[in-house]
Amino acid sequence: MKVQIENTLQELIGLKFAQTTRNADMECLKFGFKTNSKKQNIGEFGLHIQTDWRIINGKGILIGSNDLYEPNSENKSEMDFDYENGNLRDEKLKSLINSNDLIVSTVVKDGIGGLNIGFNNQMELQIIPTNSSKSEYNEFWRLIDNRGPESRHIVARISKISNE
Repeated sequence: MKVQIENTLQELIGLKFAQTTRNADMECLKFGFKTNSKKQNIGEFGLHIQTDWRIINGKGILIGSNDLYEPNSENKSEMDFDYENGNLRDEKLKSLINSNDLIVSTVVKDGIGGLNIGFNNQMELQIIPTNSSKSEYNEFWRLIDNRGPESRHIVARISKISNE
């Protein structure tokens, strides 16, 4: 089982970070291209992140998960700020994807639910669990393999990373 998880994670290497969507505060990254019946890109792999994360380069943090709670450049007034409509995280992710050809070059998981995904241009996505709860419902991230007829899921929790 452990080898299968590691092999699946390594299959991200060579795929393009193609798109991102969001469900409330959960970021949903798409790697590679696969469409659903509505012709929407669901990615060969989808990575749903439900913990803290950041994208860095050699100079510092480019985008952080908590940028969701900052207004974007069009919503400079924080008086009526609503993160669903115009936040800094969405703005920066869209710009990053549109202005870079991000290809996965490395994937490394740690023993406590963290995951680092390196890209060809010296950028890195770091998923950083910050919750100590051992609840079975506490997920840090979920990698969804959409390549087959039925999607397979790898789920990272504090107690384990498992296939579901």
